[in-house]
Amino acid sequence: IRIMEQACTGDSSLQVRPLKTKYPQGAERMLIYAVTGRKINSSLLPADAGCVVDNAETAAAVYRAVALGKPVTERIVTVTGEAVARPSNFLAPVGMDHQELLEAAGGLAKPAEKIVSGGLMMGFALFDLHVPVTKTTSGLVCLSADEVSRHRPTACINCGRCVAQCPEHLVPARLARFAQHGDEKNFLKYYGMECCECGCCSYVCPARRPLAQEIKSMRKMVLANRKKRQEGDKK
Repeated sequence: IRIMEQACTGDSSLQVRPLKTKYPQGAERMLIYAVTGRKINSSLLPADAGCVVDNAETAAAVYRAVALGKPVTERIVTVTGEAVARPSNFLAPVGMDHQELLEAAGGLAKPAEKIVSGGLMMGFALFDLHVPVTKTTSGLVCLSADEVSRHRPTACINCGRCVAQCPEHLVPARLARFAQHGDEKNFLKYYGMECCECGCCSYVCPARRPLAQEIKSMRKMVLANRKKRQEGDKK
C-alpha cells in the first residue's frame, strides 16, 4: 500500500483506498460499496455505478495486451491440499492439462477424496483432471479422505449462523431449501439472485450443509430458464 501511495503522489486523478482484510471484500459489489458507497444489485453492472472493477492480474494483462500486444497465454495457478506431495505455485500456460499441473507438484502424496478447481470457498469439484487451464483458473485443491469426512452434511438446526454471516443479508438456509425443490418463484421472491456465491453460509454452517452450492445451482437454473424464455419471445 505504501509503495502504491508513493507511486500516486502528485497525481490528483489517482487515489489509494486501503480496505480492511475481510472476506468477501474482493467481490465486485462489496468493493464498489466499500470504496464509493454506491450499491448495485444482480441486475446491474459495475458500469451502472460508474465503476470498473479489475484486480491486479487483470490490470497487468491489460498492460501486456495494449503495450506489448501479448494476449493472455499464462495463468498463475496454486496447487495445494493435504493430498498434494509438494504444494506449489505455477505460471501455467492456458490450455495446460490439470493432470500435468498436479504431476508438476509431485503428484499425490495420498489418495485424493475430492479435487476442487479454484478455492475452497468458491471453487467447484472436478470429476476428471483432464481439463485445461483457462484464463480464469486460479487453483487446484486436492483434499484427503480425512478432510472431506469432516464435512458430511446433517440436518439443518435452524441456528441462523448463515443469516448472520451473509454479506447480502439473505436467508441462505431458506434459499437452499427452495433450490432443493426447484421452487424458482420463492427463490426469486426471497432475492436468491442477489447471492454473490461467496460460500460464507456453507463455511459457518454447523450442519455442514452445502448451502452455497445449492443456491449457486439454482441461480444457474434461473438464468438458463430466463434465456430460454427470451429465445422463445424472439421466435
